[in-house]
Amino acid sequence: MDKNLRTCLKILAVGLGLVAISQLAAWAQGYPNKPVKVIVTFPPGGTPDIYGRILSQELSNLWKQSVVVDNKTGASGMIGTDFVAKSAPDGYTLLFAADASITIAPNLFSNIPYNVTKDLTPIINVASGPFVLLANPNFPANDLTTLIAMARQRPGEITYASSGAGGQQHLSMETVKHMADVKITHVPYKGFGQGVNDVMAGHVPLIFGGITAAIQLSKSGKLKALAVTSAKRSKAMPQVPAIAETLPGFRIEAWYGFIGPAGMPKELVKKIHDDVASIVKRPDFQARISGDAMEPVANSSEDFAMRINEDLSEWAKLIKSAQIKLD
Repeated sequence: MDKNLRTCLKILAVGLGLVAISQLAAWAQGYPNKPVKVIVTFPPGGTPDIYGRILSQELSNLWKQSVVVDNKTGASGMIGTDFVAKSAPDGYTLLFAADASITIAPNLFSNIPYNVTKDLTPIINVASGPFVLLANPNFPANDLTTLIAMARQRPGEITYASSGAGGQQHLSMETVKHMADVKITHVPYKGFGQGVNDVMAGHVPLIFGGITAAIQLSKSGKLKALAVTSAKRSKAMPQVPAIAETLPGFRIEAWYGFIGPAGMPKELVKKIHDDVASIVKRPDFQARISGDAMEPVANSSEDFAMRINEDLSEWAKLIKSAQIKLD
């Protein structure tokens, strides 16, 4: 091949590349031109569902296109996450994820059906926030110190509900048990809604809940708040002690954000990221998130991916130290 021909081929390749980039950008700007499905991996009532629906409605308004929430629940969020991982990378199936199925499940289960770093595309971390240890109003303990003392006197007799094995609610109490060296019996449910209903009915005395739902439940008097999982007290619930005040070093916080299948074009990821970020950065939306005692994030896709990798490592350490394994 002579030098002139090689030069012509290089110029042609560059030209074709520029055309492809231009077409991809134009295609991304035309997105969406049909309904978008947002998968939420937990049942109605919890923080992931609440904010998944709020943001889906906001995106529907912005895009002038239907954005529909589909609750695909079960297996600590792995069923819905796997559904997204196996979907077409065209932006019409998105995951509004809580971190349970992304950073916790890979450390608990040996054969999950997807690979977080290979099968998914982080788009944007919307918000993060702690959990709250809630109790039936008639439960004798009003704080964590009293609960621990009761658990030591009655090992294994006190029970707690969770939205399912492997979620943050389950691991929050398992970490408390490990750090305090007490026995409290786990009663898993299919979602927070079922579990919290049984706690309100008095069938099970305790449950950890996301702070958004916890504020509503405690303000209404349906449940009482014993402690929060953040390193310090929440500004939204300053009267409620942090678990770390009793068990130094304790800290568990959840994040929520949009994730897509692997292979999504960069321009499409940027389009979705920028549109969601424009919503999250609005003063009225930030006020709403802060009112729910969560922190707005709206970081870059790259930073979100870094957060996921860091959390995978941190959960691995925590789960190993607490000697938790589900299979």
